[in-house]
Amino acid sequence: MHEYLAMLLALLRYNVTLTLLAVAIALPVSCACAFARLSRVGWVALSMRIYVNTLRSMPLVMVMFWIYMIVPMISGRALSAYLAALIALTCFEVAYFTEIVRAGVQSISSNQFAAAVATGLSRFQAARYVVIPQALRRMLPALLTQSLIAFQDSTISSIIGVPEMLQEATIINAREQSPVYYYALLALTFLVICYGTSIAVRRLETRLRVDAQRGKSWQT
Repeated sequence: MHEYLAMLLALLRYNVTLTLLAVAIALPVSCACAFARLSRVGWVALSMRIYVNTLRSMPLVMVMFWIYMIVPMISGRALSAYLAALIALTCFEVAYFTEIVRAGVQSISSNQFAAAVATGLSRFQAARYVVIPQALRRMLPALLTQSLIAFQDSTISSIIGVPEMLQEATIINAREQSPVYYYALLALTFLVICYGTSIAVRRLETRLRVDAQRGKSWQT
């Protein structure tokens, strides 16, 4: 039990914290990137499309290695393993969140945006107060699912030396020599967290779908 509590402490201290920080930073950045992706300015949309497609086509472990090894060579300042993992995971999730936000924004009728601008709102205000709140409800399940994937991906940070739950289990196993026991506990812990979260996401998606149907029936 003592060893298992040590693994759980590592999970809360590193995996969960790393995921929450990455998602909290990536979400507002991805909103701006999504509108840049939809921009009528050609070079802005093209540069964002290149960024999104490049990051979505690369494994996260490669991005972590690049940031951990190459950025210090360019800047002349060393990065801690945790900071490098946070930057890599954030940049990686921005690419995925951007596509989710873009799809959510495009699902809102352009007539609503035009009507908001016609009432005197600026384009930024129309996007902030009219388009984004409606789009957020539609893309919330997809955002939560991608956040869950980010939590699973946080274990990759052990590759560059970030102490997290997987690395803690490896250290404990090296001392206790019980690989089946400790890795089974590790797998069970992730199963409970991820499967429980996925059930909550499905219920949320069902509730949002029912609310949307009620809204349509009320309008008719």
